Amino acid sequence: MTKPAPPGRTVLRRRSWPVLCAIAGTALGIGMLAAVWKVTSVNGFRTGWQGIPVYLALVAVLGRIATCKVVLREDSLVVVNPLRTHTLPRSAVAKADVDDHGTLELHLLDGDKPVPSFAFGGSLVDRVKGTSEQAARTITAWLNGPGAAPHPAPPRTHWTRSPYGDTALALCAVTAAVGGVWMALGGGA
Repeated sequence: MTKPAPPGRTVLRRRSWPVLCAIAGTALGIGMLAAVWKVTSVNGFRTGWQGIPVYLALVAVLGRIATCKVVLREDSLVVVNPLRTHTLPRSAVAKADVDDHGTLELHLLDGDKPVPSFAFGGSLVDRVKGTSEQAARTITAWLNGPGAAPHPAPPRTHWTRSPYGDTALALCAVTAAVGGVWMALGGGA
């Protein structure tokens, strides 16, 4: 569940997320190649290429899922979800627990709605292995342990940057745009 990190940082994530995303990405890639080959052999590449941006869009989603994690720093906790990243100062976090569906949630002192962690969303495997509960215990120990002096910074939320997901999405857009222009300029040929 944890990954080695620089001193003062602990990264919590399920080992299965990156592995499952890599397997799914590879399987989808093989399926996409087979589909493009089949469609191209019947209708020509003019129609067959359209599977490529669809594959890249799916890889973008998988890449964003694979980057989900919780990072415990000396003075803050960072929840990286597929679209939004939440940076929570240690002094703002009241507790970590698991909801009825098995999702890890971080409750803030100000009583706002809890921040869910997609990295530890409930799953069938989690019901057996208990990784969400283990992550909650690790975060609770971090909260109760010695840490940096509290600072009054408020929690921050910003868009998540995902190198794999963002690259795949950019390639999807470029492929779709180039293919669309190629089809428009190619006319009915």
